[in-house]
Amino acid sequence: EAVAREAPKGSPTGGTSGGSSAAAPPSGGSGGGIALADGGFAVREADGRRCWVEFVDGDDALCLWADGSDGIVAAAELRPEPTMPGPRPFHGTFETARTEAFLSGRLLVAAVHAGAAQSKAERLMILTLATEEVTSLVDENAVFWRGAATELREPHLQQLAPEGVPSLAMVLPLAIDAMRVLSHSQGMGSDVFIGEFVTALEEVEEHRKALEARSVSDAALLRMEQDEEFAASLAADKVAQEAAQAASSLDEAAAALSAVQAARDQEAEQLTKKRRLLLDEFLSEQVPPDGSSTARLMLRLPGGQRIQRTFGAQDKLSKVRRWAECCPWLPEASAHQDLEIPAHFELNLAFPRRQLASHEDEMALSELGLAPSAALLLIDRAA
Repeated sequence: EAVAREAPKGSPTGGTSGGSSAAAPPSGGSGGGIALADGGFAVREADGRRCWVEFVDGDDALCLWADGSDGIVAAAELRPEPTMPGPRPFHGTFETARTEAFLSGRLLVAAVHAGAAQSKAERLMILTLATEEVTSLVDENAVFWRGAATELREPHLQQLAPEGVPSLAMVLPLAIDAMRVLSHSQGMGSDVFIGEFVTALEEVEEHRKALEARSVSDAALLRMEQDEEFAASLAADKVAQEAAQAASSLDEAAAALSAVQAARDQEAEQLTKKRRLLLDEFLSEQVPPDGSSTARLMLRLPGGQRIQRTFGAQDKLSKVRRWAECCPWLPEASAHQDLEIPAHFELNLAFPRRQLASHEDEMALSELGLAPSAALLLIDRAA
């Protein structure tokens, strides 16, 4: 892996604020005297979704949404948004932001832009960072730095934005003066950003565990290996002894094995039938639209696949468990094949990592901190 090291940069300039201003003429229109204009941001009154208005043509406007899609919207349905929200920014240079992320053991998210001029890709980056789920994830799990390309040293610019600006980069701080860029993109929708952000957090956790493992002394490692070899030797002797005893009753052992396998097959069949009975609850309901009263959950399975569904913020945790049981047969899993849900599993909150216990099943998702969005892990208890 490429690692960059250097002395701290002495520039007093730092990242800009998390919000981004959208230029708009001061003449009439909606939004408190601010007119809906080409190149400005707006909010659709019906659902509160933010968009970038590429151009206005009479009564209609072409809007770009945070998920990367676009569409024609009636101009009367839009309210100009002069200032966009975003993650809480770090005030300081990129080097000091990287130091803060390293000392706090967090991911560093760097948003690099061209400066005053904003391209369509930069507008999409602003929209992505303005969504509630992205802002919440970044504020809780990362240090966020935003600044112009001119504020960066040339080696940093080449790492964070090798394809040019704008660039949204996930950075793993390796030391006060060293880093590894995990990913970078010139433009991504909110769904793609969340997926890459969760993956980057997992790499940060793996790096932390690797550092802990290296801190173990050679003597302790040698003793551990000796203990494991001794335990394996005892286990092998026990297996050999049991195998010798079982040889005299091979037929009985085979019959017993067949009975056990038959019981397991029957248990698996019954479990599948039980889970399919849960489908009606989720196939018949309408998924609520995204908003403040919803909880958008991303579930990662043991095999690495991710499935998403939007629940009501007042839905119980027990409903999420039922969904996890039958999700392989629901439409949101249609992109995946041969999904397997363990017979016995538990649900964990990904970040911060903790188990969702059974006594919390009757609590609302909002009470558990799972609204407006959260990443969950499905853990196989038998693993």
